[in-house]
Amino acid sequence: MAISKILHLNPYKNSMSLHLKQGIAYITKDEKTSDGLYVGAVNCSVNNAFDDMMTTKRTYGKTDKRQAYHLIISFEEGECDAETAFEVVKEFTERYLASDYEAIYSIHNDTNHIHGHIIWNSVRFTDGYKYRYEKGDWEKTIQPLVNEICKKHGLSVLDSSKEADKQKEWDVSKNGVFVWNDQIRRDVDECIIRATDFNMFIQLLEEKNYEVKMGKYLAVKPAGMQRFRRLKSLGDEYSENMILKRIDKDSITKSRRRGIPSSPKIRGFRGHIKRKELTGLKKRYFALLYKLGKIKKRSYSNYYHYKDDLRKLRTLQKQYLFISRYDIMTINDIGKTQDMIRQKINVTNKARRVLIAENEAYEDVFEAVRTIKKEKQAATFYKLGDETFHRQNEAVTKAREVLKEANLTYKEACKLEEHYTSLLLECDSKIKQLRNEMRISYGLLKDIKYRREKEREKELQQEITKDKSEVEKSKNKSKDRE
Repeated sequence: MAISKILHLNPYKNSMSLHLKQGIAYITKDEKTSDGLYVGAVNCSVNNAFDDMMTTKRTYGKTDKRQAYHLIISFEEGECDAETAFEVVKEFTERYLASDYEAIYSIHNDTNHIHGHIIWNSVRFTDGYKYRYEKGDWEKTIQPLVNEICKKHGLSVLDSSKEADKQKEWDVSKNGVFVWNDQIRRDVDECIIRATDFNMFIQLLEEKNYEVKMGKYLAVKPAGMQRFRRLKSLGDEYSENMILKRIDKDSITKSRRRGIPSSPKIRGFRGHIKRKELTGLKKRYFALLYKLGKIKKRSYSNYYHYKDDLRKLRTLQKQYLFISRYDIMTINDIGKTQDMIRQKINVTNKARRVLIAENEAYEDVFEAVRTIKKEKQAATFYKLGDETFHRQNEAVTKAREVLKEANLTYKEACKLEEHYTSLLLECDSKIKQLRNEMRISYGLLKDIKYRREKEREKELQQEITKDKSEVEKSKNKSKDRE
């Protein structure tokens, strides 16, 4: 039996194709694929899959946004060998993708849990259209095709009764491996909001298949976890006393922030009064208070009358500061200033590209830093004896090896990442500021042109009025002579 899970590879902030490149490198690792024995490709070569996909993207001008899709096919432990799994993944790739997409696939057999990976280009090499994953495609097309191929190779088919449990195994966080603490926090937060008292809170946790242990410390164990987790270890907000306080407080004061709609309210004499509690008698009572002068109507804001004037004032202030900053005396000076600003933007963009290139050179180091930051707590639990987090511990170990190869300590790598991040942010801020200056200069030129046109219209109107008056005078003189 095999179950599939589809993921997508999005662009990285400083390098559009970084995740695609890393994904291909990961699924084709020699140590995971028996030295490349279980690696294949369609419509591209194994060794140049990334370059072939990027060539297609550039050909159709679609190098941005979603870069690729990643399908993982996980086989039941002990049900098949690597050869059979490879045939299943190969046949799926050829039947589902070979007509339009460049794809690379592999089998990882370095663990007891054999699984396959398929990465395909988001852009079709045939016509440049992008792959579109619609909601329900997994149930209607992808998993049924996996089932069909598995049945053909003598493997069992996914049982619908086990589908929910298997899907829960794949219910990973968006950017990485499932971490128990995050899931427990989310469930506890949800139960706190829904609960009216502590007993109901415990009941709601049990409804979510948590085992709850009441003792000196409140501890829980979700289904699939080996040991109980003390809630107070999740943070100060999760101690028993704080949970009691939050049950009394959260559903009222935090409901708006969490997106739970609150009852509509109106302004009353003392604070807020719920609209639904105002009966006919209460309305007449407040109307009487208003007539007696006990309640005063709020003063009406005239802000909108001055909104345009304030906007014009701010624009004039920016233009004045721009003229002062660049010592502009004539309209030609504005054009020269624009050229200077454009040159600064180009120089800053070049510096930014250099920083991005240097940043990509250290990407393995930065990725290791992010992995350690994310998984170090889980790795600590593993060292304390919790086998649930062995994968996170392996990820942290590999990340530290990357730092060791780069001859950097964790703190040095963190500082290096902060250094490049701050420089890139500084470049972005400077470019934004310079573009703002360009907008002000264009607005200034537009205003000058508008004022000149108005002055010309005024002069022309004065000349027309003057000519009319002279014509009237001449007519009057001719009448007097007659």
